[in-house]
Amino acid sequence: MSSYFKPLLSIPLLLLLLSAQPAVTAEVDADQAMQLRNMLEKRIAEIAGNEKLKKSMAKEGRNRTVLCNTCHGADGMATQPLTPNLAGQNPVYLVDQFQRFGDGRRNDYLMSNLAKTFTLEDKIKIAIYYAEMDMKLSGGGKPELMQEGQQIYKEVCVECHGENGRGQEGYARLAGQRYDYVVKMLKEFRDRTGKRTNVWMTGVAIRLNDQEMEAVATYLANLK
Repeated sequence: MSSYFKPLLSIPLLLLLLSAQPAVTAEVDADQAMQLRNMLEKRIAEIAGNEKLKKSMAKEGRNRTVLCNTCHGADGMATQPLTPNLAGQNPVYLVDQFQRFGDGRRNDYLMSNLAKTFTLEDKIKIAIYYAEMDMKLSGGGKPELMQEGQQIYKEVCVECHGENGRGQEGYARLAGQRYDYVVKMLKEFRDRTGKRTNVWMTGVAIRLNDQEMEAVATYLANLK
């Protein structure tokens, strides 16, 4: 077991990591990003409180996911390797990721171009649609690493992603997520490939070796 249980990061190291991010990150105004997130939380809460409106928006969201089904599955469970399940995902998080693909904070040829074709309202409808689906366990991974993965998760992931892994306050739901996708994302954060930029996730991932990433991914893939 390595030293990932140490306090998260020192301020100098955080500043170093921030300075290492692509220039596009610095160009994104933090206040505007927080305002958008607060707006999304309020908007989605309003929708959730109106059953008729929620059903209507979910139906419209479904009509906009024809291309999405190819990779993410008609039931929100991914059909392609290294692709995330979207069923039951936190809707605020989904819209936020759409925004990141659109403005360059996330980089994927297909998703980056697709995100630019949707309005913000389209993204909210799609997010509501997927959030209403039932997440099914992906399973898999390396069972012999399950206990280690649980320990890592409880030490460094719970604060943002919750005890049950279902996300909170705009953070991603991780419970039931595909093993291969979680490993892929952790490596992208750790190796700073430029495909994703998040200083806090990088701060966590740089302390994990490949086996530790596989361990936490196994735990999450089997977490209900």
